[in-house]
Amino acid sequence: FNVVGTGTGNPVGVAYTSGGAISYNGWTIQISGTPATGDVFTIGPNTGGTGDNRNALALAGLQSSALLAGGSATLQDAYAQLVSEIGNKTRELQVNASAQDAVINQTEFTEQSLAGVNLDEEAANLIRYQQAYQAAGKVLQIAASLFDSILEIGR
Repeated sequence: FNVVGTGTGNPVGVAYTSGGAISYNGWTIQISGTPATGDVFTIGPNTGGTGDNRNALALAGLQSSALLAGGSATLQDAYAQLVSEIGNKTRELQVNASAQDAVINQTEFTEQSLAGVNLDEEAANLIRYQQAYQAAGKVLQIAASLFDSILEIGR
């Protein structure tokens, strides 16, 4: 048999053995049976099939193809831009939330100062009233003790 192709080391004038391997240019085939005189076997790429790696190569080619933004951005470029925009928007919203918290705190402080309610002052007043109540209770206790003592003397 003879092998004709674009590779190097074409096998020429090799005796055919049924079921024997025929190797050429990185591929190997086996043909069983006895070929008739003049038989020709053509081996080529499977252009209409799904068993080769063309789909995988086409999919891998999408990574570097400028498909977005009017043909000026790859999928990687568009993804990087999307992540960047999301990060920037998130930071912007965090800053806005912080500013809104400051406005709320200032508004509450202003409201308290206008209403005349100061929580620290009110707490100090409560402590003072508690001490006065305790002192009044002590006075009543002493008065009751004196009254009991006077009654004891009179008996």
